[in-house]
Amino acid sequence: MNLFDIMKKTASKEVLFFNEPSVSLKCIIAINNTTLGPAVCSCKIFDYGSFDEAINDALNIAAFNTYGAALMRRDVGGGSIIMWGDPDVVKSEMYFRTLGAFINKLNGKIYVTGESGTSSLDLFDIKRESQYVLGLPEIYGGSGNTSVSTAKGVLQGIKAAVKELFDKSDIKGLKVAIQGVGKVGSQLVKVLVSRGADVTITDLKYDKVKDMQDKYPGITCVKPADIFKVDCDVFSPCAFNNSITSENINDLQCKIIAGATNCVLESCDLYEVLREKGIWLIPGFIINSGEIIQVSNELMGYSLEKTETELKTIYTKTLEIIQESRKKKESVSNIALDIANNYIQDISKIKMIIQR
Repeated sequence: MNLFDIMKKTASKEVLFFNEPSVSLKCIIAINNTTLGPAVCSCKIFDYGSFDEAINDALNIAAFNTYGAALMRRDVGGGSIIMWGDPDVVKSEMYFRTLGAFINKLNGKIYVTGESGTSSLDLFDIKRESQYVLGLPEIYGGSGNTSVSTAKGVLQGIKAAVKELFDKSDIKGLKVAIQGVGKVGSQLVKVLVSRGADVTITDLKYDKVKDMQDKYPGITCVKPADIFKVDCDVFSPCAFNNSITSENINDLQCKIIAGATNCVLESCDLYEVLREKGIWLIPGFIINSGEIIQVSNELMGYSLEKTETELKTIYTKTLEIIQESRKKKESVSNIALDIANNYIQDISKIKMIIQR
């Protein structure tokens, strides 16, 4: 499949490539849609196995950012920045400053925020060359750690699913299995434990698991392969994409899948398996949009208090989508995509009227 066919799958408008060998920077910038506003681009560093893997990830992240922004009625579009390489090898001050210089050439069409492999210090190095950076720590003039808002948004999504499907108004005693305790997963552990949930975790890196266990002695830890077999109410994937495969899907003991990861299933064919098992999948792009809410408010100059209030809209929107899904007997994902695409089309029509 050629690049244009791949772009068509996610309705992406632009893909830019930037290579600077002097700092080992190989960069893909995917711009999915700017109808609602400048594209918020999640900046991710990962050592991909192939070009196809890298470009598909770039386009998918960009599309999911668009959907999240549309569902939450934000005045930003969706994009992504993929930096191809091993974070432990390629990262340096000049690496990120070079990216910042390139971002400047787009004159505000995109804004960058953090993702897997990037830290606050990395974003600060981009900021040293470019004003188009969001989600920096408050000490550097930003709105703070976006993973906190993302985790709180995921919590709101879980609460909505539990309310609609279990008719339960709180999560005390709710059994949640979290796959991955990195930036977002660790914050999700914190908010779930504080509300009395029964939490089980895993991660490919033992140090992260140990850190969580030291902070929250009451949680349970299991090996990565065993997380799918945990008897739980909610399975919350917050790690890598496509973690649920044909080999482990029948091990799932949950009733709800709700986490920060966008692409949970290895293939679309597995939706039918989940349906037969009576498992509801709440796509990540619905409930991980806390980051989009935070950085869009930062862009408009609003306070963190506004963000805290608006994170609750993830609850109401998730509830609305699940109810519509049950009514129409369609997947939660399809209902959400229809709502997002219809909203973008409506805004596009308004902008065309203005331009006449």
